[in-house]
Amino acid sequence: MKTLCSKCTINHRIEEYKEKLNTSIEERKNNLLDDEVVLISQFLDNFIYKCVSCNRNIQHLSRLNLKNVFGTHTTLYYYGEQHLLVDLYFYIKEGIKNNELIYVSMEENLYNKLLDFLKANKVSIENIKFRSVKELILGHKKGGFIGLKETAISILGNSNIEKYNGLRWIGQPSFAIQGTSEKDFLDMEVDLNIFIKDMNASLLCVYDAYDYIHEGRVINERVIEESLQTHSFILNNFVS
Repeated sequence: MKTLCSKCTINHRIEEYKEKLNTSIEERKNNLLDDEVVLISQFLDNFIYKCVSCNRNIQHLSRLNLKNVFGTHTTLYYYGEQHLLVDLYFYIKEGIKNNELIYVSMEENLYNKLLDFLKANKVSIENIKFRSVKELILGHKKGGFIGLKETAISILGNSNIEKYNGLRWIGQPSFAIQGTSEKDFLDMEVDLNIFIKDMNASLLCVYDAYDYIHEGRVINERVIEESLQTHSFILNNFVS
């Protein structure tokens, strides 16, 4: 944990609600969609958001409407796998209901846990495909915005996208950075808002807030700072 934040009450609240979440999940026999579990997860969302946005200008960020995501480049900060699974469940479920293609780019072990969680909660995974964003990053590195656009068109052209009403692409930045580089990833992020505008597609980046708060191994200060500047929406306190 950073020295500057060692006495911050928000850090203590995050740990408090993470412990509450773990206890609630255990008491409810690992039912991550129990009403109390979801409510605690929402509180955790809010404290993490306050932490990562501390002393930063975030007036340009809006809360995402899960039913109207096309054209959006959204950020989510998660604190542990169970917290992430709860958040992604509602985002993915809305996409499935709208017959959208769901691309997921994340660590294989976490991706498999996500699929198992969705299947256990009777969510169809037929529309969900693993698709790394590495191709997009390398396309952007080679040709800038035009390279990014051409790579994306090529990917979508091979995905039978016409079968779907749109695309939700979920990416885990720590996975992307480790597969390329921090610089290449951040350079691409700058152009994604322009790229995604007016498309029947959305992008959701899921940042490991635990790494940021405690270690900064991959998700460091610069990555978080850029995440708050390059995204237009935040997935936060979204369950109606």
